[in-house]
Amino acid sequence: MPNTLYSLTEASDQLYFSYHLEENRFSYLNPAFIDFFDLDVEPTVPLLLAMVHPEDQKYVISQCEACLSGNTVGSVECRVVRGESQRYIRVFPYLITEAAGRFFMGCAEDITTYKSQLNVISKHNAKKNSILSIIAHDLAAPLGLIRNLSTLLGREVSHAENAKVREYAELVNKFSLRCIKLIKDFMDHEFLESAGVKLVKKRIDLIKMIKIQTEDYLNHQAELNKQIHFTSSRSHVYVAVDEDKFLQVINNLVSNALKFTPEGGTITIGIEEQEQHILITVADDGIGIPQRYHATLFEKFNDARRTGLQGEPSTGLGMSIIKTIVEWHDGTIWFDSEEGKGSVFYIQLPK
Repeated sequence: MPNTLYSLTEASDQLYFSYHLEENRFSYLNPAFIDFFDLDVEPTVPLLLAMVHPEDQKYVISQCEACLSGNTVGSVECRVVRGESQRYIRVFPYLITEAAGRFFMGCAEDITTYKSQLNVISKHNAKKNSILSIIAHDLAAPLGLIRNLSTLLGREVSHAENAKVREYAELVNKFSLRCIKLIKDFMDHEFLESAGVKLVKKRIDLIKMIKIQTEDYLNHQAELNKQIHFTSSRSHVYVAVDEDKFLQVINNLVSNALKFTPEGGTITIGIEEQEQHILITVADDGIGIPQRYHATLFEKFNDARRTGLQGEPSTGLGMSIIKTIVEWHDGTIWFDSEEGKGSVFYIQLPK
């Protein structure tokens, strides 16, 4: 190794390693690597792998095997357990062939602080999305009722002699409609802001992510007067997604279920790990989707948008963008629905 490069790696905070495949040993580890893993003995692959969190070991092995097979592997993130502490590491592995043999080498960085900050941001973002939907529901419902009542009142006084009464009824109708439109435009803008940003996939715990997203819905069941359940076939399920965008998909589906499920109804969010895929379901026992909307529900311009049971506006930009975001993740989305018996939306993602 050239002296300058050697000096840089020795002084770097990043972790550098080189493993000689034919000799089955590490040919180089810089001080940062040794310090991160707290090594006081000659390191071996089984020793280091044992420090990787059990839930991440299979993933790490698969990525290393892919790299050794000649495939291009991007960054590999995993958790490293050292005693009672747990840290996150991001590794950039490479396969190098030289006259001296084949080397599995690369660099890594400690991303524990970054992951902690990202987790806080994700929690705040999930809270923001769910609170916005709840607020939109709580605001739009009475506004929708006011608008409906003002419309009925306008009909009753249409022939009244007092012109002021007719004028007031029209004003109530006009301003309630304007407020409903403002709520819809605001929610549209929020969804568009998230959908329009470049996709950045990361390996995350899907169970944890959706639990965070639905926490506020669960905490507001009494106010919403609906039961919300979460079910999963496992305690942890890992998948590569863009967290912000995918949370928007879940948030939009749950919001739609809230709008079209009557008081006392039930909404269930489920996650099932299959052999090659992860299946996510959002089910409700609401009014269902009329058959005439089934064929065009996911199209950009369709007539399937409906106000909620309590006058809630059609928030979000419709099912077409949800479908687009799911497809960005190499997934598929479909639904089953029968009018009067509820709906179930399915999202299938590759593991």
